[in-house]
Amino acid sequence: MAKKKHKTPSPETTEFLDMLDKAWETGKFPCPACGNEIEMSSFTPLTTNECPACKENFFLPRKLGEYYLFAQIGEGGMGSVFKGVSRKFPGFILAIKLLARQARQNPSNIRALLNESDVCVNFLESEFIAACVDSGFVDDEYYTVMPFVAGERLDARINRLGKLPLSEVLPMCLHILAAEQHIYRHGFLFRDMKPENIIINEFGYAVLLDFGLCIPLKQAQNPEDEFISGSPYFMPPERLLGNPEDACSEIYSIGMVVYNALTGHTIYDADDLDALAHRHVAKVKISNASKMEGIEPEMAKILDKMIKREPQERYQTFTELADVIKAYMANADKGKKK
Repeated sequence: MAKKKHKTPSPETTEFLDMLDKAWETGKFPCPACGNEIEMSSFTPLTTNECPACKENFFLPRKLGEYYLFAQIGEGGMGSVFKGVSRKFPGFILAIKLLARQARQNPSNIRALLNESDVCVNFLESEFIAACVDSGFVDDEYYTVMPFVAGERLDARINRLGKLPLSEVLPMCLHILAAEQHIYRHGFLFRDMKPENIIINEFGYAVLLDFGLCIPLKQAQNPEDEFISGSPYFMPPERLLGNPEDACSEIYSIGMVVYNALTGHTIYDADDLDALAHRHVAKVKISNASKMEGIEPEMAKILDKMIKREPQERYQTFTELADVIKAYMANADKGKKK
């Protein structure tokens, strides 16, 4: 008679939490494949290992304060992100980010990470925002917690597909604008628009995440920071110059993201950060027309206005730009029906 396959409870259930609680009480973790109780002290947490009994690989969770981290989602220079669960948020799978040791050497990275939950209490009700619900320092780790969003990060999607069709990018842009408007209405500015901070969820919605650089609007309009934070490929020229930022600054960054999605590359390609910054702020006016090759002409005009070097030459509000895009989409639909 064949041996019955071990079944691990679904992470959204209390049974899953009960299983992890028991593992931490006994020091023995049940192999997800065969159920064999593995001595946890023999392995390093947050690593993939081979079960001594069935030889299948398993991931050893870690307990961090009130949270259990049970699967890795991704990693980068700033740290690693794991799926997690907690009795503090029953029935939810969470995304828990741990700040990398190297990133901790820069105090601004710690401030940005801890800033997230303080800022995000204002943004919990938008379907286009994955707001941070907790952050702190425990067990020698700086961490943030947000709901896990099933989907694909925009940068990964662009890398996988090469570039995205206009029919996909336009709704995405409207979702981002809705998120930005929600943030702005509550008196804040996002300030970290880039493909890495956008997830296309399982329903096709663009969801904004990572609020480490988000600050009150009044602070953005009266900058005093001596450090420049943000992605050099997508940040507005006024930040590089230490000038005030407003909605039109975010629109510049959204335009850079839209361009990246439509073409598969960034509008500026300098490897050297100083050279890249110079391209954003150069006083010599350079036409973007040559860079718009392959983009539908009317859309190219909209995009060109989004990324004007002078803030006053761009669209000034998120609703203004959203109305322009909606009108463009309506006209495109009428053209198809003719």
